[in-house]
Amino acid sequence: MTASISLARVTRADAPLLDRIWQFYELESSSWSECDLDETGRFTSLSGFLERLGDPDSFDWAYLIRHEGQLAGLLLVGRQNFRGREIMEFADLYVLPKHRGKGIASEVLRQTVLASEEPWLICVFRKDQAALTFWRRAFERLPFSSVRESVPPEVLDLHEFIVNETI
Repeated sequence: MTASISLARVTRADAPLLDRIWQFYELESSSWSECDLDETGRFTSLSGFLERLGDPDSFDWAYLIRHEGQLAGLLLVGRQNFRGREIMEFADLYVLPKHRGKGIASEVLRQTVLASEEPWLICVFRKDQAALTFWRRAFERLPFSSVRESVPPEVLDLHEFIVNETI
């Protein structure tokens, strides 16, 4: 499946496209996130991220996911300060419903986290049971070198996992 899944880094010119896909992600999350629409009928939680796109000092990156050439979703990653150390964070992954069940999310993990030699932080909202189920299954079937849940979490609304940590 590797050849049919590609990640393309989002540029400032792609910001409107990223924002449109983000609206679908927020819509699906709104039942548990309690995010509201603004007066224009849009979710705005990505606005700060979009403003930083292309900033050379930004430690956040966005990718468009394509499956067999078709736009299939998005990925947000970034460097975070976690418990006093800098670590890569696999922040947000969204695959459009049409493309789910095809192994796309697992392939994105292979191309990012599993292809890296550094540890990654994976945060999952406690209220997002579908995401937590996905991650628990991924931890069981994908070849992470290690998986450790950070207890207690730094952010109480999250499950925080450190993967591929060298001890």
